[in-house]
Amino acid sequence: MSDNTATIVGNLTRTPVLRYTPNRIPVTDLTVAVNHRRKDPMTEQWHDVACTYYTVTCWRTLAEHAVRTFEKGHRVIVIGRMYVEEWTGREGDVRQSIRIEPSSVGLDIRFSPAAVAPRPSVSQVPSVPQARDTDDAATRWGAPPIEEPDHDGYGDTPDEGETAELDELARLATAPASSG
Repeated sequence: MSDNTATIVGNLTRTPVLRYTPNRIPVTDLTVAVNHRRKDPMTEQWHDVACTYYTVTCWRTLAEHAVRTFEKGHRVIVIGRMYVEEWTGREGDVRQSIRIEPSSVGLDIRFSPAAVAPRPSVSQVPSVPQARDTDDAATRWGAPPIEEPDHDGYGDTPDEGETAELDELARLATAPASSG
């Protein structure tokens, strides 16, 4: 069995919207426009030759992240399995569309800043402070917790096996290097 893996780079034609299947599985479709351009050697001007539209269906966590991160116009890189979907149109004609089941979708940082704050969650009230005059990650995404936990989940006193292991490590660390 062989998969038809493809990598495309293009622009989103609309902001993704999160939907749910009857089984409550998150899903969203990204429509990615890939423009093919050619430079005219006589005028040195670039011209759009063709535009291909791909439907990228993201499921589960990838769908949730895509909805919070991407907006219309963002340039994205998509890696996934490409296939052609066929169906019969209203007039009885056979229609086709190129679809991609992505394994990865990311922002092309040549055209967007590297630190893009995610859009607010669709199902939750935003708990992240909004960026105002500053543009640092702590302001945009919230500062990391300052408090340290009271304990690390382990007992404070080593048991007999741990004590022997620590003694052996200390002995090895202070032993002279062998000459052999």
